[in-house]
Amino acid sequence: MSRSSIVCNAIGPLACAALLLTACAGSDSGGGAGTAGTSGNAGTTGSAGTTGAAGTSGNAGTTGNAGTTGAAGTSGNAGTTGSAGATGTAGTTGTAGTTGAAGRGGTTGSAGTTGVAGTTGFAGRGGIGGGGRGGTTGAAGTTGAAGTTGAAGASAACPATALQPGDSTKTVMVGTLSRSYVLHIPTGYSGTKPLPLVIDFHPLGSTGSSWENGDPWKAKADSVGFMMAYPNSYNSNNSWNVGFCCQDAQKNQIDDVAFTKAMIQQIGSIACLDGKRVYATGCSNGGGMTYKAACDLADMIAAGAPVDFRCVYGGTTQSPSCMGCKPARPISITHFDNTGDTSLVPYNGGTTSFAADCPPNMSCVGMAFPSAQANFMSFQTIDGCTGAASELAGHATCQTNAACQAGAQVTMCVRQGGSHCGNYAALGIVDIAWEMFQKQALP
Repeated sequence: MSRSSIVCNAIGPLACAALLLTACAGSDSGGGAGTAGTSGNAGTTGSAGTTGAAGTSGNAGTTGNAGTTGAAGTSGNAGTTGSAGATGTAGTTGTAGTTGAAGRGGTTGSAGTTGVAGTTGFAGRGGIGGGGRGGTTGAAGTTGAAGTTGAAGASAACPATALQPGDSTKTVMVGTLSRSYVLHIPTGYSGTKPLPLVIDFHPLGSTGSSWENGDPWKAKADSVGFMMAYPNSYNSNNSWNVGFCCQDAQKNQIDDVAFTKAMIQQIGSIACLDGKRVYATGCSNGGGMTYKAACDLADMIAAGAPVDFRCVYGGTTQSPSCMGCKPARPISITHFDNTGDTSLVPYNGGTTSFAADCPPNMSCVGMAFPSAQANFMSFQTIDGCTGAASELAGHATCQTNAACQAGAQVTMCVRQGGSHCGNYAALGIVDIAWEMFQKQALP
């Protein structure tokens, strides 16, 4: 069954037709230094040093008078010459600081200094943000383990309590709005290894949960081992504000970029997230949101894979283009399209058949999408690519340009014929997109 049929079945034929694009912390003090044994007194009984707590040798008595046994050290026998005090017992080995909890922010936890000697001197027991802080000069305390690398934006410190595999609905405040998303934790997740995240934006008229129900990305996540997020749009017609589209989200200027950022940050705090490998995808209006996230959140999104839409961030009202897209760094895009769409998001460009809403206080009925090829060229320009695109190795349906700045790559895969959001299986969208995602990570 196509993604279009799945989504339409989820929201009902009437809603589908009307909405059009629904296709689819411890102590850190050590023990004090042990006192050295005092010198043994010479004489009848050369008293050796008392037990030296610091491990130094007990001082021997000077030449003792012959006679009774001199008590040397612990049991040193005096003879004609008082025997030396037994070697003072060294302070036990200072215990090293246990591994400190990793500091969130990417700083390496400070290693514990050598554990303090003395009468059982204890090194620090787990300083926050690194290894335990030991005494100044420990007798053989081992070095405290360094903290792990810090949180989101780099490799994350995993939360102490692991989430369970499966789905859960999460909420996050964005300004005055409570926003929600479905978080899918893959089968076999233990919470001890940072995992990538793929965000999948639903089409116009759909929801995160309904889009997830028939989504091939979920099976891929369980098979490979990465997390999925299915965000919900905020309005009655379930649209995303992607620039000059779409409907209520665009008219009311809903900040879906801020929502996406807040969602990523929250996931980084509750799950074991690899903050350098966060990716975005989505079909139709969700594809437009993928472009918007790539343009505005290139410091958080490593790569994008929009499906059956165009970048409409900038340009004029009637003919939006991608000229408003100014990512913080070159970002890889793998675009999927089909020649069979001649009305909703026409492959060759032109006015859409649905009433796309214009910015506030502007009047228009529809808007003209740029063609798929023009969109492909636009992103090559944005990423500073040179030369011409060529066939992507192993994928005859894809053209790619890898001669782009900062290692970015711009690719477009096209199905001949096909339908709007109905080409996931035929084009192998999930497999190709994941293949391209694995090449990219934040610097």
